[in-house]
Amino acid sequence: MPRETNVTRCGNCGAALERRPGQSSLECAYCRQTTWLAPTTAAAPVAPVAPSSDGSASLHQRLLQGPGGAAHGAGVRYSPAQMASRDAWSVERGLWPSGAHASSTFGGSWSPSALLGPPRVYPRCGDIGGAWAPGPSRSAVEWVEVEFAHELPVTAVRVFETNRPGSTFAVVDVTHGEQLLYEGMPRTESGARVLEVAVDPPRPIRRLRVYVVNPGWAEIDTVGLLAAAPLPEALRVRRPPPVRNGCLSVAAGLSVVAFALAVIGAAVWQGSARGPSSGRAGSSSRLAPRPRPAVTVGQASIVRSPVDVDELTARGVRWASEVIGFSSEYSSTANAAAGVRFAPDVYPRNGDMAAAWASSATDAGEEWIEVRFASPVAAVSVLWLETFNAGAVTRVDDVTDPAAPAVLWEGAPTRVAGSVVAEVLLPARRTIGAVRLVLDSRAVPGWNEIDAIGLVAAP
Repeated sequence: MPRETNVTRCGNCGAALERRPGQSSLECAYCRQTTWLAPTTAAAPVAPVAPSSDGSASLHQRLLQGPGGAAHGAGVRYSPAQMASRDAWSVERGLWPSGAHASSTFGGSWSPSALLGPPRVYPRCGDIGGAWAPGPSRSAVEWVEVEFAHELPVTAVRVFETNRPGSTFAVVDVTHGEQLLYEGMPRTESGARVLEVAVDPPRPIRRLRVYVVNPGWAEIDTVGLLAAAPLPEALRVRRPPPVRNGCLSVAAGLSVVAFALAVIGAAVWQGSARGPSSGRAGSSSRLAPRPRPAVTVGQASIVRSPVDVDELTARGVRWASEVIGFSSEYSSTANAAAGVRFAPDVYPRNGDMAAAWASSATDAGEEWIEVRFASPVAAVSVLWLETFNAGAVTRVDDVTDPAAPAVLWEGAPTRVAGSVVAEVLLPARRTIGAVRLVLDSRAVPGWNEIDAIGLVAAP
């Protein structure tokens, strides 16, 4: 199981951070994001506690068995739009963790230290570094425990869920023994969510434990407390300037790009097999749009929906084996065009991740990518997996014969939440050896990322 590592890079953009003895927080020179530092651990044993207030021998042991107890406490989930009127940051009354532990961790930017301080991923949603993630991709129950430095009466607990929101099913005050504040059935929701649990009557809380089901890296940005009275000025945490999708702007200038790449190194941008590609700082040349083929094949239809990977495997999807052309790619290592080859390695996760293809810049107009298959397939459909800002594909071409390309499907872009499988159903089986996807990147703002492209063979 990965263990906690020292935070030496910004969890928001990936830039290197200079640490000095005695510092409790570091500010990134590029995106101005604050990274909070404190001793944290993963896979740490739970400290002995007194019998719980509900009379059970160990509330912790019961909750490790998963949800299923009677509903308890007042807990409401709010979307970012709803939180706008509730002051999510709570500058005047917000208390944020100064220490954190977890049942497990993926490590790096997903370590328990990501829980320290105020939100740095929220209101974004997806598998994004800067929020805690458990070690295994799927497990029955995981938990995080956070500590607070100040003993002040609080009226509410706020859990900032940024991936698989709705996974939190219990919140326990472990300041003095185990006191159940909230228990409810988890439910999957879209977009980031804040679970707000009332503390009535108000009381000081120094330690909290939050339990989640883990259907696929359930991630928590932070856990905050809402003080009953406005905080002294010295205890208030100011909100940093907003950052655009946690990324550096391409317009920041080539000098900043060169410096950032020299400091961070190509290995950081490549990341791990599951890590997001934070900090867009570089780009490659962008080629001209491809002309629309003169020939259109039949009346194909498109279906966009979440599909289980096991279902794709059962259908015997033939995945592209080679990239033969593309308009642009973010870099040759992170978000490269080559990322669309072979079976999916990002889907069904959603977020800005290095293993999926992305263009060199956002919202730049038409982008395209062409792939070839190991051998021609008598196909009944063409499909591709979109894992970030889905819905930008507007055309699918058969380019098996480059001299005689044909349009298989053409339609308007349709923004879709989360990760989806988009499948063009052909009016009749067709032998295909290569395809081109064309995207309108302006229609769906942000980097439009594609994990894999495949063909479904005729039965």
